[in-house]
Amino acid sequence: MQKTHHRVLNQRLKINLSVLCLSLFLVACEKQQDQPAQSTTPKNQVELIQQDVIQVEQGVAVQRSAFTGTIRAVNQSSIQAQVSATASSVNADVGQQVAKGQILVQLNNQDNAARLAQARANLASAQAQAQQAANMVQRKKRLYDQGFISKVEYEQSQVDYKGQLATTKAQQANVDIALKADQDGLLKSPISGIITKRQVEPGQTVSIGQTLFEIVDPNQLEIQAKLPTEQQASLKLGRQIEYTLQGNTQKFTATLTRIAPIADQVSRQIEFFARPNEAIPSLSIGAFVDGAILDANQIQGQRIPLDTIQDAQDKAYVWVVRQQKLIKVPIQILQQQVNDNIAIVSGLQPQDLISRVKFTADDINKSVVISAK
Repeated sequence: MQKTHHRVLNQRLKINLSVLCLSLFLVACEKQQDQPAQSTTPKNQVELIQQDVIQVEQGVAVQRSAFTGTIRAVNQSSIQAQVSATASSVNADVGQQVAKGQILVQLNNQDNAARLAQARANLASAQAQAQQAANMVQRKKRLYDQGFISKVEYEQSQVDYKGQLATTKAQQANVDIALKADQDGLLKSPISGIITKRQVEPGQTVSIGQTLFEIVDPNQLEIQAKLPTEQQASLKLGRQIEYTLQGNTQKFTATLTRIAPIADQVSRQIEFFARPNEAIPSLSIGAFVDGAILDANQIQGQRIPLDTIQDAQDKAYVWVVRQQKLIKVPIQILQQQVNDNIAIVSGLQPQDLISRVKFTADDINKSVVISAK
């Protein structure tokens, strides 16, 4: 019985020892896993791959004068009412294409129609009296030649005739005035284009000078912009322009066609206009434009990716591998092409490799190893 008890104790002791050993083994493994792996790269060395570096290339830049502007129609018109009247019919709406001379709205003005009828009647009466006076002059001339009337009587007939001619001309002027007033009730489109605004409805009473329609010709568009007076040297007729439209990343080109003769006295800017070289949809009218006037002179420099430049707004620099050493090289940005991620800079050497990887001051002058991948 005592032997059996000792045997059980020995078995429990062996089990406890086994569990203790296993626990110690697991703890040791965890500690070994927690220890950081030792780097094989020396502390004074930087390892890069081929995709991390870019060879410097020679590039050419054109001096650019940036501006912002808008797209406008060359031919545009506002139609105002010339008389106070009621719109009896409106024949055009926003977005509708209209032709030059097309009737857009008819105004009902009975007073003008009545004045026109009265003026025409007065003209007809004056013309009849003038004709009668002319006939009288001819009769008096025959009687005078035959000696039946005096010279004074004959000359009086001539005076009466001239007076009737003057009365006829006056009545014709009244007819022209009444006719224009009557025609002012028919508002016609002065140009061919598209209605962009309508501010009249049938039955509405309009007043003199009230704008009823606005029309633009979408076939002739231009860029309207301004440039500070200190950049006036860039404003020369025929200069080429590169620009983008608001909400569109596509690049367009234009030609500078008109320049204001004087600068604005308030903003100290010079207004100019440019004709687009490509067709632009009419929906772009009024859209903002970001562009640049291209100078004829070219700038020589180095061409690098724009996103490799650090602190571009202040003291621009890039990380460069030169003679297998990592150095920080200050550069001068000559031109930026943001949409293409390209910059033309100066300050680099032909054999420099530009690093896409960002480093710190502690990495300066470290040796660089470039592996295949």
